[in-house]
Amino acid sequence: MTHVRAPARWKAHEEVTLTPATLVGLAGTLLAAGYTVPQFRKLRRMTTAHGVSVAALASSTISGVAWTVFGVVERDLWVALPAAVAVPATAGAVVLAWFRGGSRERLWLPAVWLAVVSAAGLSAFWVGSGPATVVLGCSVALLVTPAALTAWRSHDVTAIAASAWALMIVDALLAGAYGVLADVDANLIYAAVATTGSLAILLRVSIPPHVHARLVPLPDGIDPEVTRDELSLAA
Repeated sequence: MTHVRAPARWKAHEEVTLTPATLVGLAGTLLAAGYTVPQFRKLRRMTTAHGVSVAALASSTISGVAWTVFGVVERDLWVALPAAVAVPATAGAVVLAWFRGGSRERLWLPAVWLAVVSAAGLSAFWVGSGPATVVLGCSVALLVTPAALTAWRSHDVTAIAASAWALMIVDALLAGAYGVLADVDANLIYAAVATTGSLAILLRVSIPPHVHARLVPLPDGIDPEVTRDELSLAA
């Protein structure tokens, strides 16, 4: 069986066997580096971030940092690395969404989330990693819930990168698989929440504008088939 040398700070052993868990962790890392990029690239190309939640992206950035720290503390490379590589693109998307008119509703959420994550992390010194496991497992809800609510309330979702949410489902499945193989409960919770939320957003993106207009009435004089960018150009 093939072996590779492992950094001493991650494992006490000098060698790590390329087990199914390791291969799944590597695949998850490669995917994490890619699934956050589509939203960032799409925001760079567009003049508006309408339908994109700034609070969701900011909360996701905080969660990425927290997962990285959790992986380092637990000495689990395949928990820390996927989170770490996803942070730069998510943080960049926060900045672009802020300056390009993204939804600024619920901006209190990232601040509250930072406090909750910090409290859960500190509690590990007294009660173990249980609270941190639950909090981090549910952390993706802070991304998908505001994002889904914003998407379903918005009449123009052209700034939402559907491919990013589709890739998140694949990422969630890999995270869940790693959770089963490596016995990481936080990954299992993350997989369930991320998959459910991403499906909700993809469903909204797939709904034609005229159908959504029947569900969420448009202001008078607004054509559901005209995007925000087209209105700006017409003006």
